[in-house]
Amino acid sequence: MEANIFQLLLIILYGCFINFEKNSTMFGTYQPVTAGFVTGLILGDVTTGLYIGGTLQLLSLGISNFGGASIPDYQTASIVATFITITTGQEASVGISIGIPVALLMVQLDVIRNTIGIWMVHQAEAGAKKGNYGTITKMQMFGVFLTAATTGIPVALAVIFGPSLINTILDHTPEWLTNGLTVAGGLLPAVGIGLLLRYLPAKEYFSYLVIGFVLSVYMNVPLLGVALIGGAIALILFKKNSKESSMVTQTVGGMDEDE
Repeated sequence: MEANIFQLLLIILYGCFINFEKNSTMFGTYQPVTAGFVTGLILGDVTTGLYIGGTLQLLSLGISNFGGASIPDYQTASIVATFITITTGQEASVGISIGIPVALLMVQLDVIRNTIGIWMVHQAEAGAKKGNYGTITKMQMFGVFLTAATTGIPVALAVIFGPSLINTILDHTPEWLTNGLTVAGGLLPAVGIGLLLRYLPAKEYFSYLVIGFVLSVYMNVPLLGVALIGGAIALILFKKNSKESSMVTQTVGGMDEDE
């Protein structure tokens, strides 16, 4: 499909907003699955947006920028991948494979943004020492612009040049490479789940993983049903542990009174 001007502007504005929202307002629209949903909603294909965003969400689970570390920007990748997939009519797996390099490229832009941010802080401090508090305001506003531009410019370039460029590349791409991208895109959800399991206490709760696997594979229970069963088990365990903790507290309190 070919996006109209209004759709292109909405996606570019959302691309400018998403990084600011991630670091400031934090409404939750900066998550990859939400970014894919919003982009798909704008373009009229929510299913593709959710599929791409959900897949990239799996890759982002368990990854966080602790200590200010720069990490792959899967939310921007979700916007670009969803937009290119829908507008070029390619398989979602191809769009996901294109989104991965975008996420890695955004790491470099994040480093540049943070480096400029250090200079901005020094400028604000120098202005404060001289009593020129307007400098602080200027640096703050420049920081907002820089934050928005970090994602807005790549999204704008993808929106303006992406579809025609990708179509040209795909037209001259051999079939074996396209098939390889499709296979790689299909493997990414498994990679994301594997990364997540490394961070979770999977060995301690391995029996519940087996139950979920049996329900999904052998009993054909939908994913939502498996999630609801898992939520119910988690709630039961939470209430049980809370009750045991309460009994231990009461026992210890009673012993202190007797003493």
